[in-house]
Amino acid sequence: MHADVFEYRPLLLSVAYRMLGERQEAEDIVQDIYASWLEMDVQHIQQPRHYLLRAVTNRSINRLKILQQQRELYAGPWLPEPATATPEPPTAEGDDLSIGFLFLLEKLNPLERAVFLLRESFDVAYKELETILDIPEASCRQHLHRAKEKLQQDKKRFNTDTAHHQQLMKAFIDACLNMDQTKLVSLLREDIAFYSDGGGKASAAIHPLFGPDTVARFILGIFKHRPVVQPLFQQLWVNGQLAIGVFDAATRQPILCICFEAAGEGIDSFYFIRNPDKLKNIRYSL
Repeated sequence: MHADVFEYRPLLLSVAYRMLGERQEAEDIVQDIYASWLEMDVQHIQQPRHYLLRAVTNRSINRLKILQQQRELYAGPWLPEPATATPEPPTAEGDDLSIGFLFLLEKLNPLERAVFLLRESFDVAYKELETILDIPEASCRQHLHRAKEKLQQDKKRFNTDTAHHQQLMKAFIDACLNMDQTKLVSLLREDIAFYSDGGGKASAAIHPLFGPDTVARFILGIFKHRPVVQPLFQQLWVNGQLAIGVFDAATRQPILCICFEAAGEGIDSFYFIRNPDKLKNIRYSL
């Protein structure tokens, strides 16, 4: 019975990853849920999809409570781990998977995050939310409303024009290679915010940086004091958006993943992922 139960694995991984922002954590939760399933008498379970989605969601909520406490002690800003990185554009991935948006979701508490994602990203009906989360429909609606209020100010930033994004990305790489601060500043909006995650294992800004001049100087400083003679820049699709992989020219090992969001004519937020533990999916493509 329920021989096709593993067809739900992509859905469960998608939920867990969006909840936690860490690929391995998401895979561990889904693996544990399936291991438990295989040991159970499941004859009485009429809706395996619902059962598994409920289990993964609640396990993710509990795990996120612990992870958020750990992230408060993290060395500098914590950024999500890229789950996907490919040279070719994805066939179907939403804005709710981007590094910037997942970072924004850190504003929400675990229950708000679960309600928001299940309702907005996975179109789960309120009646199903009630039984997944064991709270009344009215409470689900209240949590969703609060989540949207927390996110509303920045939500507009995640509707990206791919062609414009690529144009900005090429201009950014050119400015970095030529150490052209004036050009780099011209690409940044006045409200630019810069976040870098070294995790205490790679040099990074301990606090967020703001303002075009400050951000431009810091970025060029990274490449001025780079540990390699000439870095290799490569366009990648990271979590559904165009991004930049920076690789050691000699070893082709990733040293940096650069994600950014653009609003209007310029870049308004940077996410520099330098923690080597988070670069496992970043690979140089010949």
